[in-house]
Amino acid sequence: MVESGGRVRSVRSRDLRQSMQNGGGPACLRQRIVLSDDDRAAIQARVLWDEPLGEELEGWVRRHYRDRLVGSDLADPQLARDGFAALDELTQILQLGSVYDFQK
Repeated sequence: MVESGGRVRSVRSRDLRQSMQNGGGPACLRQRIVLSDDDRAAIQARVLWDEPLGEELEGWVRRHYRDRLVGSDLADPQLARDGFAALDELTQILQLGSVYDFQK
């Protein structure tokens, strides 16, 4: 991406193995990126947190997260269909366009 001449000018790598091995998870991977107003305006996806997005995502979770999953569910094709529908709706909420092969 750096070599493409786009908006990414540099990449910095960090070794996260120790953090992840000690019970880390998504919180260990959070980062803070300072964006100018122009940078924020250039982001076309709806990925910057605000209350309306939070409420919409909470509704998505309520609609799509199962309260239980049993072994026999793994043999039910409806589980895959439900997962595809959930992912399709999520990419629409976030305005990401088609991300997954099944959306093409």
